[in-house]
Amino acid sequence: MVRLYLAVPLIGLALPALATTFETRMEDVQWAVEGDQFECRLSQTVTGYGEAAFVRRAGEQPTFQLKAWDSLMRPGSASLYNGVPPWRHGSAERYLGEAVVQQGAVMSVPYQQAGQMLAGLAGGLHPTIQRSGWAGSAASVRVVVSSVGYQQAQVDFQQCIAGLLPMNIDQIATTPIRFASGARTLDQQARAFLDVVLAYLEADPGIKAIEVNGHSDNVGDRLSNHELSRQRALVVQAYLVEHGVDRDMIKVRFHGGRYPIADNRTQAGRERNRRVLVALDKG
Repeated sequence: MVRLYLAVPLIGLALPALATTFETRMEDVQWAVEGDQFECRLSQTVTGYGEAAFVRRAGEQPTFQLKAWDSLMRPGSASLYNGVPPWRHGSAERYLGEAVVQQGAVMSVPYQQAGQMLAGLAGGLHPTIQRSGWAGSAASVRVVVSSVGYQQAQVDFQQCIAGLLPMNIDQIATTPIRFASGARTLDQQARAFLDVVLAYLEADPGIKAIEVNGHSDNVGDRLSNHELSRQRALVVQAYLVEHGVDRDMIKVRFHGGRYPIADNRTQAGRERNRRVLVALDKG
């Protein structure tokens, strides 16, 4: 359903007086939930405009995405708010902030605002995006995500989320395994992280290789630190192999103190530099 009407002004916002509104008729609203151990999607097709979706990747908070079939919104800052359905009297629209419409009519909203949108849906409100149209158009474009039928969709979405892995592949690659000064053994936190890596490997048969990179701080001489970083990388490799990973999949590299990520002149910096990183490669 596409409507052109006089918009009710929002406090603190200077919105155009006319808005072309894209909103699915109440009887036609459909939610779809799909996903696996890596990502869950809760989506609704907005008649005449495109798809609105809440996406939650393993290890992350949900984000909101809006994809248009045509470039109806001009790129730039759009207003977000939880709108009030026409049958609900005495409630006020709730402004949520701004988000950016990208070239190609794609919008991605970070988790803080996406969480507010989901809370609005749970409360019977309609998350709404408004942005001016292209040059020459007197009306702005307003997209409304209906809350009709959301209760069951929310249950299905939460069930999907419950089955997500603790971390995604990007988070694994950037999570360091820490070591005490001079240490070359895995502590409980390191083993717990490697158990997450093992769970990811079991879930994704597409992983073809694993790279383990060992590092040290600059305490001691260069050759000793090089050997220390090697032993740290090898103990990580040994843990993975002990738990069923093919040794041939694992490439071990060690760098000593050549690549610090923090200031070695401070204790905190040296703690950050004593690390092993594990990267999973789909090939």
